[in-house]
Amino acid sequence: MSAHHRKKKEQQTIGQGQGRRSRRSRLPLRRSVVSEDLLLEIGTEELPAAYLPGLIHQLRGESETLFQANHLSFQRSDVFGTPRRLVLIVRKLSVFQHRPAEEIRGPSKQASYDASGKPTKALLGFLRSRGGQLDQTKIVPSEKGEHVFLIKSPSVVPTAQILPQLLPQLIQRLRTPKAMRWEDTGFRFARPIRWLLTLYGSRPIRFFLAGVNSQARTRIGRPQEPQETSVTSIPAYFQTLKRVGIILDQDKRRQRIQQLVQREAKRVGGVIAREMRSHGLLEEVTYLTEVPTLLAGEFGPEYLELPREVLLASMAKYQRVFAVESRGKLLPRFVAILEGKSARPNAVRKVIERILNARLADSLLFWKQDLTHSLTQMNEGLAGLTFIPLSPVYEEQGSMQAKILRLQGLSKVLVHAWNLRDPESEWLRQACEFSKADLVSTTVKEFPTLQGVMGKYYACQGGKSQEIAEAIGEHYLPSGDKLPKTLIGSALSVLDKYDTLVSYFGANIVPTGDEDPYGLRRAAQGIVEVAWAIHRPLPFQRFREVFTSEGWFPSMNLGNASDRVKLYLLERLYTFSWPKPRPTNDCVDAVLASSPDDLCDDLVDVMDRIAMLARLKDDPALVKATKVVERTHNILKATEFNHLQVDSSQLQDPIEIGLWETYCKQKESIREFIGKRDYAEATQRFGDVFFGPIHEFFAKVMVNVPDERLRRNRLALMQAIKTLYTERIADLSKLVLTE
Repeated sequence: MSAHHRKKKEQQTIGQGQGRRSRRSRLPLRRSVVSEDLLLEIGTEELPAAYLPGLIHQLRGESETLFQANHLSFQRSDVFGTPRRLVLIVRKLSVFQHRPAEEIRGPSKQASYDASGKPTKALLGFLRSRGGQLDQTKIVPSEKGEHVFLIKSPSVVPTAQILPQLLPQLIQRLRTPKAMRWEDTGFRFARPIRWLLTLYGSRPIRFFLAGVNSQARTRIGRPQEPQETSVTSIPAYFQTLKRVGIILDQDKRRQRIQQLVQREAKRVGGVIAREMRSHGLLEEVTYLTEVPTLLAGEFGPEYLELPREVLLASMAKYQRVFAVESRGKLLPRFVAILEGKSARPNAVRKVIERILNARLADSLLFWKQDLTHSLTQMNEGLAGLTFIPLSPVYEEQGSMQAKILRLQGLSKVLVHAWNLRDPESEWLRQACEFSKADLVSTTVKEFPTLQGVMGKYYACQGGKSQEIAEAIGEHYLPSGDKLPKTLIGSALSVLDKYDTLVSYFGANIVPTGDEDPYGLRRAAQGIVEVAWAIHRPLPFQRFREVFTSEGWFPSMNLGNASDRVKLYLLERLYTFSWPKPRPTNDCVDAVLASSPDDLCDDLVDVMDRIAMLARLKDDPALVKATKVVERTHNILKATEFNHLQVDSSQLQDPIEIGLWETYCKQKESIREFIGKRDYAEATQRFGDVFFGPIHEFFAKVMVNVPDERLRRNRLALMQAIKTLYTERIADLSKLVLTE
């Protein structure tokens, strides 16, 4: 269609659309305008800070998907969120929807018409869902029979005409962990929607949703006294927010808050405590405010007696205030970010100080009470504390006290595999024994995120060595990018997570899709991360033997559970954050395909072989070895023979005799490299030794000869060469290499 005809068609479409609307709602679109910016503001009661990042991400993704599916072009979408508003700005959204011609297959002819030839409910429902009419259908024969097709001609529709239908769809697509229903239509959202603002260019777009009519108005001011303000354009909208101090962009708001608290901390001679970011406080405060206002205060210096982690957790959890430190030591000061400016800041500060001091007094009381109990006394309370949901009959086996016994039993595997001697083996035993003692403490009940951390303090107060205390403090790691730093802490971390996985898998509680309420996927990923960092053997078979021989959970098949956990851990290697060069999936496939029951027993050894393939990917040495494995694999995969043995007396051709002699001469040196786990050198040697002879063999010797004994013997030779590498390192036929 020429530009002239397309323009004429668009003008006709505009005229038809305006004819269907009242004079008041006509769209005076300028013919020269090809795009306009779209503004959608969803005004709500205060949204939970934890919901906002997800809502922002969804609003951007869902809007782009919806507009693209409806043939609307745009430059980009910007999404912002504050506690009271979600805002979508679609830049340069086309003023016309250019919908191409479509042929949509519907029900079969038999299902579409009854005996008298009248359309059935199936056909009418299909047309209704697709916005079609009977006169737009035709019958089309195919291999699967005759079907009704809806034929839609190309169309050009003003974007402003379809936005009232699309925008409610967009809002309805947004999901949160919990949603409320507050009005008669039954619509659900994270919090009640109180106003809707939509502008396309400078024109308001009218629609109704959740009991609210969209208008060209926004709300500013305090939630208790909102002020409605008219909005005439998108630039005017931003000016209105800026005038009252609202920082709409969450990234700019986060940056502004960080500047404020750092400046105030510097003023009092310190810096913001480094843990405030790891506590997620900066992120939380960013989504708790839209007009961030600084307020500084003090608390009683006697509370500095508290362990640093307890003091910071109390400040972050209850008051959401930032702690200040100087030269690594906390100061009795805090910096708070409030929503909006207060007319009486001193009164507000005094209230915050009073509440914070009361909270810290409680925390100090909990800490001192906990110190009156020994670790042994705390351990006695673990009998009534369960960590896995089991029937009452097996509640005892699912207790934390029983878990400690299992950890001590499993620790013997690592003592042997890691060649630990006293005092290391004794440190590990005691770390296992007291690893869960802090779970019954009042402080951990008040601050669950401090489990392990408090155990470290209690161990130090109880006279345990620093190595035992550090291991207890590290065994819940990794967390984020923080890994255990000590050998005993790494061991305890692996043992704790492995026991949890086998126990849950034995109870048939496994992660499914996105559902993982017990954090088992995270536990498995943690084992892989710690294993790679510590780089010591993790023998699955030895763990399995301990689980099946000790009589734990007699109703469960722990052998089967151990096997399932092993496979689950190996699957994590596809998503593990490998160092560069990152292995591709075919590298993982190749290693896991090589005798997984035997060779994949040690997780760290499996990871070493995968990393080796990634380092050598497309290296000439690996290419040669891969060609040898591929050619032998291809000739063997069609045979019905298994476990063939070479009979040297049956060798006839000088080339096959030479190949056999090469194998016999080189196999021990290659196996020696494999035994030392020098897999790169073994790959180099294997490729260099066999690449040329194998090429000559296939060029001049027929393998699949009529003589069965000769054929079997030549196949046996191919199998011997192939398995020399694949049974110990990787099945290179799985690799995808660049020629």
